Amino acid sequence: MLNKLLTSLVLLTLVGCSDSSDSPVTVQRPNESGVYPPVFVEAPTDRLILWVAAEKRECMAVGPTECLQIRHHPEEDWQLFYGDIVGFDYQPGQLYQIEVSEVMIPDPPADAPDRQWILRQIISTDSE
Repeated sequence: MLNKLLTSLVLLTLVGCSDSSDSPVTVQRPNESGVYPPVFVEAPTDRLILWVAAEKRECMAVGPTECLQIRHHPEEDWQLFYGDIVGFDYQPGQLYQIEVSEVMIPDPPADAPDRQWILRQIISTDSE
């Protein structure tokens, strides 16, 4: 039932975005649980520079898990990041400086984030 609802939502979104504007839409496949990720509308976006720590930390989401540690400036304290960065293949032991696009998700579900980060480039890596 949920898959039918999500499929309908994706199709309606695509039909609504089928004009000739310059806003590309990327639709992804469902994950291993059968849940479809949000539809990404890549305009307008903000570009952010982030640092990603060389190790993850334990955190509590739906259950116990490990989260990335991020910061926006090298002098800031690390913050836990509970989401994913689309296209980012994190490798433990590497300190990363990356550039991401922040895409706002219109009308997200109540229990979902209102933005998605998409990797634009890895600026630098450093083994720790």
